[in-house]
Amino acid sequence: MGISRRNFLKGSIGLYASLSMGELLTLAAEAGGRPASSRILVVVQLAGGNDGLNMVVPFADDAYYKARPTIGIKQKDVLQLNQSVGLHTGMPELAEQFKKGKLAVIQGVGYPEPSRSHFRSIEIWQTAEPRKVKDTGWLGRYLDLSAPTKANASDTFFPAINVDPILPKTLSAQKVIVPSVNNVAEFQFKADPKNEADRLAQIEAFNSIYKDFKLDRHYVDQLRAVGMDTTAASDYLNKIVQNYKTTSQYPNDGFGKGLKFIAQMITGGVNCKIYNITLGGFDTHTNEGRNHDQLLRKLSSGLNAFQQDLEAHNKDQDVVVMTFSEFGRRVAENGGRGTDHGTAAPMLVLGSSIKGGVIGDAPSLTNLEDGDLKYKTDFRTVYATILDRWFSADSKQVLGDKFDQLDLFQKT
Repeated sequence: MGISRRNFLKGSIGLYASLSMGELLTLAAEAGGRPASSRILVVVQLAGGNDGLNMVVPFADDAYYKARPTIGIKQKDVLQLNQSVGLHTGMPELAEQFKKGKLAVIQGVGYPEPSRSHFRSIEIWQTAEPRKVKDTGWLGRYLDLSAPTKANASDTFFPAINVDPILPKTLSAQKVIVPSVNNVAEFQFKADPKNEADRLAQIEAFNSIYKDFKLDRHYVDQLRAVGMDTTAASDYLNKIVQNYKTTSQYPNDGFGKGLKFIAQMITGGVNCKIYNITLGGFDTHTNEGRNHDQLLRKLSSGLNAFQQDLEAHNKDQDVVVMTFSEFGRRVAENGGRGTDHGTAAPMLVLGSSIKGGVIGDAPSLTNLEDGDLKYKTDFRTVYATILDRWFSADSKQVLGDKFDQLDLFQKT
């Protein structure tokens, strides 16, 4: 079958550009897919500054209702976790996971000398460095330290996968390159959808060129190898999606579809340690009640479907989900029935390996610093616990210092 040079290049370059980043794709496709990593972390960023006081509600504290006369969650509607705090009324699924002992709520997480700038604060959370600008992310540094040598490079499928369009600094590394793949349908040769033979002919031509191409130039062999791997990667991921079956009801939105894609990768056997996904819209300066309610319902139903999906595929013991946001909101509501940029906020950690419960004390709502909460738990303590106790890594090498550990995981 004849293939025009223009159409061939148009189809192949789009796929190749997605992956041709150094030694990114050393694939296990030839072996039919290796088992999923025994320890997987899914990072969920709540972008915009999540109002932690309306997510984990201090319903027993009168100061909460005095500070929030119109947007405070009514005590009768709070999904109580203990005698003092409970989840927002729109989070019944996660409240149920809490009852099962699979959800941990870490109170009052923040960092010293907090910034109210979205850009600076998110950079601090992503790099785990509050005092200076850093080029790499905390998980990027972990990936660098755990990167395989060339001798065992075939053991690495994807070091991590970013489901968002733009790679976060969290996954910025020096030795490892993390792909952003949020649509498997786009992750392949572009050909006439009505003519499968055309696509197969293009792939055959592409493989033939890369297999036999020789040129005495630096990096040519590496370029050929990565070029061949891209087609294998595309086929491998698409087969995973085609073979995936689930009864979980994910939200029909970008966040739900992203979580479903992650579940497909995990249950399909992709050897990937870390996944990153974002749920945006949390900068609730005005009309917070309705907007925040919708966001928390998406979060709760999405994470619940994800957890149930993993349980149905017997992968739930391998996966931990961690949420974070660049900052919380101020204690008092503003004149627009919303909240402005604040400081400390709770983090959620979900999984069957988690020791569920409320961890730490809630910050005081009256002993404030310029109207903001004083953080109780350094966010690097959470990171250190995950690095040391989940990944069995050396958190000091990653974070540059030693931090306390939280009682976050079940003893095995």
